Amino acid sequence: MSTIGMDPWLTAAVLMTVMLFFLAILRAWQVLAHPDPEMVRKAFHLGGGLLALPLPWLFSGPLQVLVLGTTTLILFTLLRTIPALRAGPGQVLMAVHRETVGEFCFILSLMLLFLLARDTPLLYGVPLLVLAIADTFAALVGEEYGKLHYSNRTGGKSVEGSTAFFLAAFFCVHVPVLLFTDTPRLECLLIGINIGVMVMMAEAAAWWGLDNLIIPLFSYVLLKTFLHLDAMDLLQHLGYLIGLALFIHFWRKRTTLASNALFGATLWGYAAWAIADWRWVVPPLILIITYTSVTKRTPTDHLRIFDFPVVLANIFGGIIWLLLYWHLQDPRLFAAYAAVFSTDLAIIALVRHRHAHPDASLAYSVLWSIGKGLLLLIPSIVLFQGITLAALTSYTGAALAVTVATVLFAMIQPHLTHFPVDTARWLRQSVMTTLTSLLALVPALGPVPW
Repeated sequence: MSTIGMDPWLTAAVLMTVMLFFLAILRAWQVLAHPDPEMVRKAFHLGGGLLALPLPWLFSGPLQVLVLGTTTLILFTLLRTIPALRAGPGQVLMAVHRETVGEFCFILSLMLLFLLARDTPLLYGVPLLVLAIADTFAALVGEEYGKLHYSNRTGGKSVEGSTAFFLAAFFCVHVPVLLFTDTPRLECLLIGINIGVMVMMAEAAAWWGLDNLIIPLFSYVLLKTFLHLDAMDLLQHLGYLIGLALFIHFWRKRTTLASNALFGATLWGYAAWAIADWRWVVPPLILIITYTSVTKRTPTDHLRIFDFPVVLANIFGGIIWLLLYWHLQDPRLFAAYAAVFSTDLAIIALVRHRHAHPDASLAYSVLWSIGKGLLLLIPSIVLFQGITLAALTSYTGAALAVTVATVLFAMIQPHLTHFPVDTARWLRQSVMTTLTSLLALVPALGPVPW
């Protein structure tokens, strides 16, 4: 039975019927009044989020929610793929002319939130409110009033929209935490500010509709973490994030990263500090500071052309090692983590060197680039372990990973002299750095000597 005493399958059928009825109403409005397509899509986004808000009170177990979610995913697929449906009710979602999988991410996030937090309605409801209300508010304000657009190749997001997102997210967090928990007022205020700022940056960095997955899950993790912190800890988190954001903002002209990539890089630096400690910030920070200055210049160095997916390709292996460290608390994993970013620097150096000096031998370019990557390792390892035998062991393993990855990348990446920056190149780099970073663990398989 559901928690309100009704048959859970009947409840699920009623919810699905209400959703279909709401979809029909929006389609009728679309046909009769010809509103802005973004407004129609966001109305469905908002309505769907509010409809899903009471799920923890309607269902005691996940089965009906998973069936509802799967059924909705099938429905969205049919609306996209069957021409008659696509031209009809599917226009509620697809009249907006941009590539997005947002509706699928929305449903996946609902199911994951329910699985994670159904026993704690606050941890379910607050992220869902942020997704439904703040994301909708930001899109509509940005569409109507957005003038200061970020320097993204994908375009679309603006300072005005992000400001609206922050304000809406703040109230979506602050009010429920204040009303439904025993958290002191100052902590409630700081939790709202912290989550509002951080999730606003995540929304600005996300693309292709993935914000519908990132926003609620990130909000859940942050809220679960912050509810246990006092005011001083919350101020420390906020101060670190703002300080890192300001540094990266003032450093942006020395990079080739677009605004959403800079937001993503800032959040990654914050995550590394929050999950581990400041030493785990050193390798990615060195990478972002040095990759244009210690490598050969290219004609595009004055352009900020690389969006967040490029940052994601560079940090993907680091994400895996950081999460493993969070779970295992094994410091030996740092060598593999540092190797990821050192390899990134070596591969970036290789591509830039081959473009600047196409007549140089490939072997020389590879050796020159490996040297750049190995330089990043020195401060990373020394700051983490000091000048010790253990540090030398870690450096040896990480250097092996950097060397093997750079050589293999040079062998499999076509057209190196043409400065490849397509999706295939970043995928190759991401896979190569992640897999070869395992080699950094080889010298550390024994007991921790420090």
